[in-house]
Amino acid sequence: MTVRRSALGLACFALGLAACAPSRAGPATPIRPAPTALPANPTPGAVGILQPALCSFPLPEDLREGEDVECFFLPVPERRSPGAGGTAGRVIQLAVAVLHPPGGPTHSDPVVYLSGGPGASALEMLQYSWEAMTEPIFAIGRDLVVFDQRGVGRSRPALDCPEVDRLAVDLVDRTIEGEVLSKVDAERLLMDRLMTCRDRLAANADLSAYNSATSADDVEDLRRALGVEAINLWGGSYGTRLALEVMRRHPDGLRSVVLDAVYPPEVDLFVEAPSNFERALEALFASCAANPTCGSAFPALRSEFLAMVARLNDSPILRTIEDPFTQEDRPVWTDGDVILSLTFQLLYDSRLRYLLPQQIDAATQGDYRAFDLARVSRVRLIDLGSQGMSLSVQCHEEVPFSSLEALQRELAHHPGVRSMYEGSLLGNLVYEVCLEWGAGQADPAANEAVSSDLPTLVLAGEFDPITPPFWGRRAARNLSRAYFYEFPGLGHGAVGVASCPSAMFTAFLEDPDRPPDDSCIADMR
Repeated sequence: MTVRRSALGLACFALGLAACAPSRAGPATPIRPAPTALPANPTPGAVGILQPALCSFPLPEDLREGEDVECFFLPVPERRSPGAGGTAGRVIQLAVAVLHPPGGPTHSDPVVYLSGGPGASALEMLQYSWEAMTEPIFAIGRDLVVFDQRGVGRSRPALDCPEVDRLAVDLVDRTIEGEVLSKVDAERLLMDRLMTCRDRLAANADLSAYNSATSADDVEDLRRALGVEAINLWGGSYGTRLALEVMRRHPDGLRSVVLDAVYPPEVDLFVEAPSNFERALEALFASCAANPTCGSAFPALRSEFLAMVARLNDSPILRTIEDPFTQEDRPVWTDGDVILSLTFQLLYDSRLRYLLPQQIDAATQGDYRAFDLARVSRVRLIDLGSQGMSLSVQCHEEVPFSSLEALQRELAHHPGVRSMYEGSLLGNLVYEVCLEWGAGQADPAANEAVSSDLPTLVLAGEFDPITPPFWGRRAARNLSRAYFYEFPGLGHGAVGVASCPSAMFTAFLEDPDRPPDDSCIADMR
């Protein structure tokens, strides 16, 4: 998942969009729109019974809908526990796609993919990662089941906040209707838009019913609706948090689990975020210094980067850049927090990380073009997820077990990145939002580590800036049949990014009772 937000906290999600699906270039085959979109209000059907539907997301040109891919709605109850408020008996609809390998599956147990975010749409991102997702699954003769979690994307209702998404675009130049806003004014405007979204969503949805526990029960309903005895879970980023909750609540329906870029329930996402980012930054600077070519070309990369961030925060600059999508010029503010947040974003992608030293060096000399491209791309992808669902999850099960005071104490130890988290939904603003969001509070047990004896493959990238490798090790300690691997050179997410973790992923799914051959890791550096 990249965190799609500005330094002002205009985030789509805490964990971002890059982990919605494995990071790889788009499909090699042409894309065509599906025949029609799913209706805004699907016809109510029997709860727990799949209803055939037309696919609403772009598909490869040679794909045959109804044969190679089948799409459905799955009606599930909005509330899973009676007597806790909300509208009794309300039914919501999950959008589901079942992708079949050529010639059909040779095994009855499918792989079910759990996307990141929280709030990222797996179906809408599928067009960008079709081959990366399907190739390893089809190679072992299994169906791949991709669905949008409750409150997300093509599922109904989707807890989208278009008013917040529009604000993120409008504030690229920190100007509204010709008026230049201060950071404080921009933060207040963001809060106003979030509360407007909250009021609109709460009129038609119980925001306390959209969280990992209810989504885990949805996964079990999906397994039963598919008519299979067991499934294999594949979670990425926040999807690992959801997978762990399924392991806790419904272990009997699982054959194996893959956790890629692990976000365990017992960690504090917000308080630990500054140190996790700084760890990845230091790893970047150290790797450059240790490389003869990089080290000699950029001998003072760390000090020059931190000096640039401080200088731009003291004296932000208003510049004009060209939008590569529209070829139109647009004004943008560039300050140190923007550079930090874009560096954070670029660390997610293992391919782009190798370019970062040169991009940083160019920016220290006033050439921000590489960062500009990342910035425009981030804005373009901002509507691929559901901000309301992200906040409902985090306000229900993460923020209640954290505190603003703890975050502020932690930020005091990280002055180099501190300002990026002040006025941010990945920092102090989320605590303010959650006081008013109405998501309820999870049982304290939801914040405890998951113990399991299910076969589990745990994967981590060396340079991951938000779900560090030690989170994966921590989760694996409580999983008696877990295999943990850290991949050098990789960022946020491993499967579909490099051949080594992808081959190990496939081998594990073939035989979860044996650790996959990891000899390829030695060749990755």
